[in-house]
Amino acid sequence: MIRFFLLRLAIIPPALLLINFMGYAYAHLVKPLRAFRNPYVAATVDTGPLLPNYLEYLRGVAQFNFGTMIDPWGLRGEIPIGQAIASASLASLGLLSIALLLSVIIGTLLGFRAANSEPPSVARWLTSLSTAGLAMPTFFIGGLFFAFWFIFTIWGGPGVMPVPLSGFGWDSHLVVPVLVLMVRPAVQLAHVIAGLLTDEFNKQYVVAARSLGQTWRIIRRRDVFRNILVPVALTIAASVRILVGELIIVEWLFRWPGLGNLLAQTLIPSGLISTRGLLERNLFLDPPVVAAILTVFAVLFILTDLSASIFVRVFDPRLRG
Repeated sequence: MIRFFLLRLAIIPPALLLINFMGYAYAHLVKPLRAFRNPYVAATVDTGPLLPNYLEYLRGVAQFNFGTMIDPWGLRGEIPIGQAIASASLASLGLLSIALLLSVIIGTLLGFRAANSEPPSVARWLTSLSTAGLAMPTFFIGGLFFAFWFIFTIWGGPGVMPVPLSGFGWDSHLVVPVLVLMVRPAVQLAHVIAGLLTDEFNKQYVVAARSLGQTWRIIRRRDVFRNILVPVALTIAASVRILVGELIIVEWLFRWPGLGNLLAQTLIPSGLISTRGLLERNLFLDPPVVAAILTVFAVLFILTDLSASIFVRVFDPRLRG
């Protein structure tokens, strides 16, 4: 167990360095190609050689100097990249944590509710619900909320919507993006839990416990749920990975100032060329910004995978070594 943990920790620094370099290299090499499509700005783009620029960037990072960037939200001029990434990370982690917590609670309750014990089977309503939830991509669910917003506006006039549709705030602004994020992981977790519970109800230890007069409620809590903790934990870890990827779409749709929105701004070439034909400085494929965002996303993925691996080895002795 300790050896496994140390090996995984040893892999993290080179993995993060590789991802950081790949993000920097991609932005460094692709931005000139994008600019060369316009002959008016092709001559103004001179990124220089990749490796010397990246080594200079690493020297600044070693001194906690990540460089500066324009304010993505238009509140100020230029701000430190580290400050912008930290602020966006807090916004994304808050949104992600709330959506994950609610999806785990609702998914667990739905899974237990849908698992019939006599006879062991999964309720039909959960099958229909999970099919619909897993079939709808995040952008489609977000589009449904926009459609409802337009319907309410047409019927009731402006200001009828009970919650804001976009913007930032730790209040009612959370409602719509959290609902959009939690649909898929909640129904997926409910489907997995119901299926696992149904399989466990058919096993001999459950039949024996039931023959001794123990109630289904005690059997579920004391014996059955403990045996399905490992696959449930792996499902939650997979849901976290999906949620991190969906942050890009959700934050961009609902103007949530998080890492996903910031990454989207670095990948979409809006406002690349000024009216004078000169290349303006913006977030589009800014190498230090792209490298920093991808590194933070990589940290989230690695920590999620590491936490899930440690959890399953703690609760499943067969995986220890």
